[in-house]
Amino acid sequence: MIRRGRRRFLALALGAPLLGGVIGALIVGQVADEGWATRSAGQSPEWARITGIVLIVVGVLVELGALVWAARRGRLRSSRRSPLWAMSMRKRSRLVKQVRRGETAPDADLPTLTVVARQMVDGGWWAVLAAGLVVFNLGQVLAWFTSGVALAIFGLAAALFALTGWRVHRDARRAEAFLRHRASEPTAV
Repeated sequence: MIRRGRRRFLALALGAPLLGGVIGALIVGQVADEGWATRSAGQSPEWARITGIVLIVVGVLVELGALVWAARRGRLRSSRRSPLWAMSMRKRSRLVKQVRRGETAPDADLPTLTVVARQMVDGGWWAVLAAGLVVFNLGQVLAWFTSGVALAIFGLAAALFALTGWRVHRDARRAEAFLRHRASEPTAV
Protein backbone atom coordinates (compact mmCIF):
# COMPACT_ATOMS: atom_id res chain seq x y z
CA MET A 1 0.00 0.00 0.00
CA ILE A 2 2.78 2.42 0.86
CA ARG A 3 4.56 1.85 -2.45
CA ARG A 4 1.38 2.36 -4.43
CA GLY A 5 0.71 5.63 -2.60
CA ARG A 6 4.26 6.84 -3.25
CA ARG A 7 4.02 5.92 -6.93
CA ARG A 8 0.73 7.80 -7.24
CA PHE A 9 2.22 10.85 -5.54
CA LEU A 10 5.36 10.77 -7.69
CA ALA A 11 3.26 10.45 -10.83
CA LEU A 12 1.29 13.54 -9.81
CA ALA A 13 4.30 15.45 -8.50
CA LEU A 14 6.33 14.84 -11.65
CA GLY A 15 3.53 14.62 -14.17
CA ALA A 16 1.76 17.87 -13.32
CA PRO A 17 4.85 20.10 -13.72
CA LEU A 18 5.87 18.27 -16.90
CA LEU A 19 2.41 18.69 -18.36
CA GLY A 20 2.39 22.35 -17.28
CA GLY A 21 5.80 22.87 -18.87
CA VAL A 22 4.71 21.32 -22.15
CA ILE A 23 1.52 23.39 -22.23
CA GLY A 24 3.48 26.52 -21.31
CA ALA A 25 6.04 25.85 -24.03
CA LEU A 26 3.28 25.35 -26.58
CA ILE A 27 1.56 28.59 -25.55
CA VAL A 28 4.81 30.54 -25.61
CA GLY A 29 5.69 28.98 -28.98
CA GLN A 30 2.33 29.97 -30.38
CA VAL A 31 2.63 33.48 -28.97
CA ALA A 32 6.15 33.83 -30.38
CA ASP A 33 5.00 32.55 -33.81
CA GLU A 34 2.28 35.16 -33.92
CA GLY A 35 4.73 37.93 -33.14
CA TRP A 36 3.32 38.85 -29.71
CA ALA A 37 6.52 37.97 -27.90
CA THR A 38 10.06 37.74 -29.14
CA ARG A 39 13.47 36.97 -27.79
CA SER A 40 15.22 39.52 -29.95
CA ALA A 41 17.36 42.13 -28.26
CA GLY A 42 15.86 44.92 -30.33
CA GLN A 43 12.43 44.89 -28.70
CA SER A 44 13.46 44.59 -25.07
CA PRO A 45 15.28 47.43 -23.34
CA GLU A 46 18.84 46.55 -22.40
CA TRP A 47 18.27 47.17 -18.68
CA ALA A 48 15.27 44.80 -18.70
CA ARG A 49 17.22 42.03 -20.41
CA ILE A 50 20.16 42.33 -18.01
CA THR A 51 17.91 42.51 -14.94
CA GLY A 52 15.90 39.57 -16.24
CA ILE A 53 18.98 37.42 -16.78
CA VAL A 54 20.24 38.27 -13.29
CA LEU A 55 16.85 37.33 -11.80
CA ILE A 56 16.81 34.06 -13.74
CA VAL A 57 20.24 33.17 -12.34
CA VAL A 58 19.16 34.17 -8.81
CA GLY A 59 16.00 32.07 -9.14
CA VAL A 60 17.96 29.03 -10.26
CA LEU A 61 20.47 29.52 -7.41
CA VAL A 62 17.63 29.75 -4.88
CA GLU A 63 16.14 26.53 -6.26
CA LEU A 64 19.46 24.68 -6.19
CA GLY A 65 20.33 26.02 -2.75
CA ALA A 66 16.99 24.89 -1.34
CA LEU A 67 17.37 21.43 -2.86
CA VAL A 68 20.92 21.02 -1.56
CA TRP A 69 19.88 22.23 1.90
CA ALA A 70 16.90 19.85 1.97
CA ALA A 71 19.03 16.93 0.81
CA ARG A 72 21.69 17.58 3.46
CA ARG A 73 19.09 17.94 6.21
CA GLY A 74 17.29 14.77 5.15
CA ARG A 75 14.09 16.61 4.32
CA LEU A 76 13.83 15.18 0.80
CA ARG A 77 13.45 11.66 2.12
CA SER A 78 11.93 12.41 5.53
CA SER A 79 8.49 11.07 4.71
CA ARG A 80 9.54 8.19 2.53
CA ARG A 81 8.37 5.49 4.93
CA SER A 82 5.40 7.38 6.29
CA PRO A 83 2.27 5.37 7.10
CA LEU A 84 0.27 8.15 5.43
CA TRP A 85 1.19 6.81 1.99
CA ALA A 86 -1.16 3.87 2.62
CA MET A 87 -4.12 6.21 3.23
CA SER A 88 -6.46 7.55 0.62
CA MET A 89 -6.13 11.17 -0.50
CA ARG A 90 -9.49 11.97 1.07
CA LYS A 91 -8.43 10.69 4.50
CA ARG A 92 -5.09 12.53 4.31
CA SER A 93 -6.94 15.69 3.33
CA ARG A 94 -9.20 15.39 6.38
CA LEU A 95 -6.18 14.95 8.64
CA VAL A 96 -4.42 17.98 7.13
CA LYS A 97 -7.57 20.09 7.64
CA GLN A 98 -7.68 19.09 11.30
CA VAL A 99 -4.06 20.12 11.77
CA ARG A 100 -4.59 23.42 9.92
CA ARG A 101 -7.56 24.30 12.10
CA GLY A 102 -5.92 23.11 15.28
CA GLU A 103 -9.01 21.07 16.08
CA THR A 104 -9.25 17.35 16.49
CA ALA A 105 -12.32 15.32 15.71
CA PRO A 106 -13.79 13.31 18.60
CA ASP A 107 -12.69 10.08 16.92
CA ALA A 108 -9.26 11.45 15.89
CA ASP A 109 -6.13 9.34 15.99
CA LEU A 110 -3.73 11.70 17.80
CA PRO A 111 -0.51 9.83 16.87
CA THR A 112 -1.46 10.00 13.19
CA LEU A 113 -2.31 13.70 13.50
CA THR A 114 1.09 14.26 15.08
CA VAL A 115 2.76 12.51 12.13
CA VAL A 116 0.79 14.72 9.72
CA ALA A 117 1.77 17.88 11.62
CA ARG A 118 5.46 16.90 11.69
CA GLN A 119 5.43 16.25 7.97
CA MET A 120 3.79 19.61 7.35
CA VAL A 121 6.50 21.32 9.40
CA ASP A 122 9.22 19.38 7.57
CA GLY A 123 7.63 20.35 4.23
CA GLY A 124 7.80 24.07 4.96
CA TRP A 125 10.99 24.36 2.94
CA TRP A 126 8.94 23.92 -0.25
CA ALA A 127 7.97 27.58 0.16
CA VAL A 128 11.57 28.50 -0.71
CA LEU A 129 11.28 26.51 -3.95
CA ALA A 130 8.12 28.43 -4.83
CA ALA A 131 9.91 31.73 -4.11
CA GLY A 132 12.72 30.70 -6.45
CA LEU A 133 10.17 29.96 -9.17
CA VAL A 134 8.59 33.40 -8.71
CA VAL A 135 11.98 35.09 -9.12
CA PHE A 136 12.77 32.87 -12.13
CA ASN A 137 9.46 33.74 -13.83
CA LEU A 138 9.92 37.44 -13.18
CA GLY A 139 13.36 37.20 -14.78
CA GLN A 140 11.90 35.50 -17.85
CA VAL A 141 9.31 38.23 -18.27
CA LEU A 142 11.91 40.97 -18.03
CA ALA A 143 14.50 39.26 -20.22
CA TRP A 144 12.48 38.00 -23.16
CA PHE A 145 8.92 39.13 -23.35
CA THR A 146 7.56 42.60 -23.98
CA SER A 147 3.91 41.98 -24.85
CA GLY A 148 0.91 42.05 -22.57
CA VAL A 149 -0.06 38.46 -23.35
CA ALA A 150 3.35 37.10 -22.36
CA LEU A 151 3.37 39.26 -19.26
CA ALA A 152 -0.08 37.94 -18.31
CA ILE A 153 0.96 34.30 -18.83
CA PHE A 154 4.12 34.54 -16.76
CA GLY A 155 2.47 36.86 -14.25
CA LEU A 156 -0.22 34.27 -13.66
CA ALA A 157 2.39 31.54 -13.19
CA ALA A 158 4.34 33.73 -10.75
CA ALA A 159 1.16 34.54 -8.84
CA LEU A 160 0.30 30.84 -8.55
CA PHE A 161 3.81 30.01 -7.31
CA ALA A 162 3.66 32.87 -4.81
CA LEU A 163 0.26 31.72 -3.54
CA THR A 164 1.52 28.16 -3.22
CA GLY A 165 4.62 29.28 -1.31
CA TRP A 166 2.57 31.44 1.03
CA ARG A 167 0.15 28.59 1.73
CA VAL A 168 2.90 26.05 2.39
CA HIS A 169 4.61 28.49 4.77
CA ARG A 170 1.34 29.27 6.56
CA ASP A 171 0.45 25.58 6.90
CA ALA A 172 3.89 24.80 8.32
CA ARG A 173 3.42 27.52 10.97
CA ARG A 174 -0.05 26.21 11.82
CA ALA A 175 1.34 22.68 12.15
CA GLU A 176 4.03 23.99 14.52
CA ALA A 177 1.32 25.62 16.62
CA PHE A 178 -0.66 22.36 16.57
CA LEU A 179 2.38 20.44 17.83
CA ARG A 180 3.10 23.04 20.53
CA HIS A 181 -0.52 22.93 21.67
CA ARG A 182 -0.55 19.14 21.80
CA ALA A 183 2.73 19.09 23.72
CA SER A 184 1.31 21.46 26.34
CA GLU A 185 -1.85 19.38 26.85
CA PRO A 186 -1.81 16.94 29.75
CA THR A 187 -1.75 13.36 28.59
CA ALA A 188 -4.47 10.98 29.73
CA VAL A 189 -3.15 8.00 31.63
